[in-house]
Amino acid sequence: MNRIDGREFNELRPIKITRNFNKFAEGSVLIEMG
Repeated sequence: MNRIDGREFNELRPIKITRNFNKFAEGSVLIEMG
C-alpha cells in the first residue's frame, strides 16, 4: 500500500522545532509534525 505523500511505512512525517516560541515562557518550544 502506497501513501499519498510517498513516505515508507517506517518513515516519520517532517518535524519542525521552533525555539523561544513564546517570549514570556522561558524555554518554550513549538513542535510541528506533519
